[in-house]
Amino acid sequence: MTYPVRLAPQAIAALEDFIRYIAEAEYAPLTASRWLQKALAALETLQEFPHRCPPAPESKHYEETIRMLIIDRCLFLYRIDEAAREVRVLDFRHAAQRPRELGDP
Repeated sequence: MTYPVRLAPQAIAALEDFIRYIAEAEYAPLTASRWLQKALAALETLQEFPHRCPPAPESKHYEETIRMLIIDRCLFLYRIDEAAREVRVLDFRHAAQRPRELGDP
């Protein structure tokens, strides 16, 4: 059984900011594009194996388990909604960034 992967607006905005930073501030639009494709491909793998990733540090603040998919030094924070049979990506951040409150746990 597959789990559709849905990105919350907060996750989309954070990911867009990161890609924009790589493309513009680092003057590397090709690198940004390649990294985004890599990240989207990794997110797709959650459709089949969403339980494989470890709990995130943020998980201790919520009743539901928040998991993290790590790509390079970046984290996609998500939870598995078993009732809806879907993966909800709540946020995205670089590992060096401080955790912040999640929008939809």
